[in-house]
Amino acid sequence: MPRPGPGLALLLCLLLLSLPEPAAAESLLQLPTPQNVTIYSYNYQNLLTWAPVKVDNGSVLYTVQYSTPISCLPTVANARSPRGHEENRVAYKCWEEINCTNITKTECNFTNPDIKSIWTITLRVRAELGQVKSDWVETNTFVADQNTTIGPPVIVNVDSTHDSLFLNFLHTVKEDTLQYLVRYWEESTNKQHETEWTKNTRIGLLNLKQLTMYCFQIRAKVKVLDDNIGPLSKTNCHKTAASDAMRAGFVVVIFVAATVTVVILAIVCFLFIQKFHQVVKYWFQPPFKIPPHIEEYLEDPEMPVLEELQNNCAEEDPWDSLSVVSNAEGSQALIRDTLNTNVHSDSRSIESEKT
Repeated sequence: MPRPGPGLALLLCLLLLSLPEPAAAESLLQLPTPQNVTIYSYNYQNLLTWAPVKVDNGSVLYTVQYSTPISCLPTVANARSPRGHEENRVAYKCWEEINCTNITKTECNFTNPDIKSIWTITLRVRAELGQVKSDWVETNTFVADQNTTIGPPVIVNVDSTHDSLFLNFLHTVKEDTLQYLVRYWEESTNKQHETEWTKNTRIGLLNLKQLTMYCFQIRAKVKVLDDNIGPLSKTNCHKTAASDAMRAGFVVVIFVAATVTVVILAIVCFLFIQKFHQVVKYWFQPPFKIPPHIEEYLEDPEMPVLEELQNNCAEEDPWDSLSVVSNAEGSQALIRDTLNTNVHSDSRSIESEKT
């Protein structure tokens, strides 16, 4: 059979290039599917995220649905198909709305009390622009008890004794299957210890050294078939208290130190006073200052200051007269008695002068 010439081959190439592109025509009828569809779950707060679908015109909306093993009716689940068991499972998977229909955000919080934490669920998302829609994109199966990240609890307070630390904490997740573990160590060493898993929210670290700093971390887990263990908390450190005997010893030491300090201060003050006696005496007992008129007399003893003082004392009346008036009726009698007393006194003085 003869081979086609080069002219015929060129003609075939031109015909192929002139045909319309099927991909461009198909893109007008269907949107691209959302990419990077991922499930994030922390402390049973579940979030589905995806990358936005970019278009030239318009705003893309998104719809999310979920499916569980009990979403379909038993009669549908038991239906038969001639194409095989795998196609049965896919064909009869029933989907339900989850309050994320025709949304503009590229995320969907599918935390819902109707979805139990032990259920195995599957989610799917698609993009919509008017009548044009993308294909559904399904996630892997998700079980909240196994796939959520359990964060560490929050420390409320720490009670300390001389040989123990008691940690009190709370968790935001209210689940009966939660258990807790504490990893602790002495701050000055790297030897770590761990407690047993327990449901109690108060854990005691026993047989510790007194007045020693200990550091610890707490983690939680969900007790399921495959334990879901969360990460460790930030490191916290706390110091143990002193024993009663050590506290008594501290009191004795403080008392003795205070007594010795007082004695030393007293000795220092005594020696200071002995050495600087005159200075201290001058500070607390200033010298006596003689009045000016006496100081003038001492400077000139011939001044008649002393004689004037004696004369002034001699001229003073040597007696005083006291009168008591009790009432208005005896006032006249009291006046007469006073006059008589003065007259007798004058007469005695005159007689004395005559003698």
